Amino acid sequence: MIHHSLIIIIIIIIIIIISAAQVIPIVIPSTGVIPKSLSQSLIRLNLDPNTYTQMQKFVILGTCSIIRNFLNYK
Repeated sequence: MIHHSLIIIIIIIIIIIISAAQVIPIVIPSTGVIPKSLSQSLIRLNLDPNTYTQMQKFVILGTCSIIRNFLNYK
């Protein structure tokens, strides 16, 4: 049986890890417009700042696919 003090230490470690986590939102609207904060978010994630061009391409292609499916809907 695990001692209560060990359980408390494990819980404290988990709380420290969770509190150190950061949420970095990456939002690209369906029009493909890039927000000014995106390059900073990519840098914080250690990604190439030019990654936004690929992301923008995928968003626009996805939007086109959705529109194409809607127009072909019978």
